[in-house]
Amino acid sequence: MARKSIVVGVDGSVESRRAIELARRIAEAAHAELVPVHAVPDLWLAGRLDRTPLIIPEIREALIRNSRKAMERFLEGVLSPAARRRLEVWTGPAAVAITEVARTRRAELVVLGGRHHGAIARGLGRSTAHYLVRTLDVPLLVAGPSTPALARVLAAVDLSPASIPTIEAAERFAKLLGARLRVVHILEPLRLTYVPIEPLREEGFHERARQMFDRLTASLSSVAPEDRLIRTGAAADAIAEEAAAWHADLLVVGSHGKGWADRLLIGSTTERLLNALPASLLVIPTALPRRRAPRRARKPTGERRAARRRRRYAES
Repeated sequence: MARKSIVVGVDGSVESRRAIELARRIAEAAHAELVPVHAVPDLWLAGRLDRTPLIIPEIREALIRNSRKAMERFLEGVLSPAARRRLEVWTGPAAVAITEVARTRRAELVVLGGRHHGAIARGLGRSTAHYLVRTLDVPLLVAGPSTPALARVLAAVDLSPASIPTIEAAERFAKLLGARLRVVHILEPLRLTYVPIEPLREEGFHERARQMFDRLTASLSSVAPEDRLIRTGAAADAIAEEAAAWHADLLVVGSHGKGWADRLLIGSTTERLLNALPASLLVIPTALPRRRAPRRARKPTGERRAARRRRRYAES
């Protein structure tokens, strides 16, 4: 049976060092293999509208060789020699490299360092973390501004079908790390622009939500009654406030995979939390895989898949 693997993105920054430390801690607890990944940006020929890559073999090999040496120095004293030997260096967008390594290694978790980007860059998918939240089919952990001992895990649920896998993942991490688990649901005000909402109607809606939350958490023997909470307010703000007030070390949420236009114009709760990063954030992909009809044609190779991902990334 293949050993479990965790992929961690490294780029020599302070943020990626925090991600490595967090990934190493989880890998040791889970007895998993840690795989560092570094991406060297592509070089492009100037003046070409089709962004033709500059793929002179000598230059490419020199970039990879020099980058590998720099990353090995960066990882010294942080990772074991065995983990450093597993370092993979790719050329191209970091998001594509991490996705491909996670696929080929059958990773159960991807870890990145959190950092801030402008709204336009986030909306267009130019942040590696935001891009992976939208596309990755394995859990993504974004390390927060500090990586203390993971003693408190906060799971935020919205009572959708995403709630069950989110809670299950939070329970696994809490058990793995010996952490206390708290579950919270946010009651948001009903917002209808043109139809007035009667107070009794909104009250009934919230009462049904409370009943659903009670049923959802009733079987959680690992969660004390005082750690099953309902708060009110805007979801992202209320979750961030609860994480800060409770001093949560890890926040667990589910990703719904909203459409591109929704993310660009308003953003999802998950992505708003990713922007604020009140604690290290674990995003659980919950979208059901689309069924595809069987095809007789041969599957594309790993390199073709990577090229296709690069094109989609460039066009996004």
